[in-house]
Amino acid sequence: MAIQVTTTTTAVMGNTIRARFFLLAATGLVAIAVLVLAWPRFQAGFRYLPVDIAIKRYYRDQLIPTDRLPVLIDFAQQAIDRNDHYRYHDGLGQLHYLRGMDPYTPALERRPAYRLAESETITSLQQSPAQPAGWLRLATVRWVLHDEPETIIQPWKMSIFTSRTNASLLAQRVEMGLAHRQYMDDEAVAMLRDQLLLAWRAQQGSLVRVLARRDRDLAVTGELLTGTDPALLVEMEVWLETLR
Repeated sequence: MAIQVTTTTTAVMGNTIRARFFLLAATGLVAIAVLVLAWPRFQAGFRYLPVDIAIKRYYRDQLIPTDRLPVLIDFAQQAIDRNDHYRYHDGLGQLHYLRGMDPYTPALERRPAYRLAESETITSLQQSPAQPAGWLRLATVRWVLHDEPETIIQPWKMSIFTSRTNASLLAQRVEMGLAHRQYMDDEAVAMLRDQLLLAWRAQQGSLVRVLARRDRDLAVTGELLTGTDPALLVEMEVWLETLR
C-alpha cells in the first residue's frame, strides 16, 4: 500500500514538473516573439527621437536647424523603414517643409522639398486623418506652390472639421481663408466666418496682424460680419487704426 502511494506521488510530482517546464517554455517563446515584433518599433522610436526634439525646438524658437536638416531627414526615413507609422511620415513632411522654407536652401531645391512635404503629409493623413495641423500644412504647401484653389480649400476645410476650436491654428486658417474667399462655396464661407469669430475671441492680437496683412480695409471681413456682428466689425476697425 505504501509503495503504491509513493509511486502515485512521484507520478504527480513528475507531471507537475513537466507542466511547469512547458509553461515556462511557452512563456519564454511568447516573450521572444513579443521582443522580435517590438524590436523594429523600438529602433524606429529611437531613430525618430532626434527628429521629435528638433521639431519641438523649432516651434519653440522659430529657428530652422539648417545644418542638421539632411541628417534629421535621414533619421526620419530610417524610422519609417523600420515602422511605417503616420507620426514618422508627419515628422518627415515637416522636415521637408522646413527645408522648403529655409532661406539657405538653393532656389531650385525648394519646390521639390515642398512637394516631398506634400507627399509625406498625404501619406500620414491617409494613415491617420484626425490631424488638423497636418491638413492645414497640406493646404499651406499647396498655397505656397500656387496650386489650384480647390486643392487648397479642401484640406483647409478638413483641418477645421477635425478640430474646429484648435486655438493655435485659428489665425493661420483665417489668413488662408481670406486669401481664397473668392473661390469658396457657401459652406466654406460659413466656416471662415466661424474661424474669424473664434480667432477674435482666442487670438485677438494675431488676428489683427492677419487682417492688417490680408484685409486692411476689412472689405472681405465686412462682407462676412455685416449681417451677423456689425459691432465686432467696428471694434476691428478701431484696432486696425492703432496699427496705422
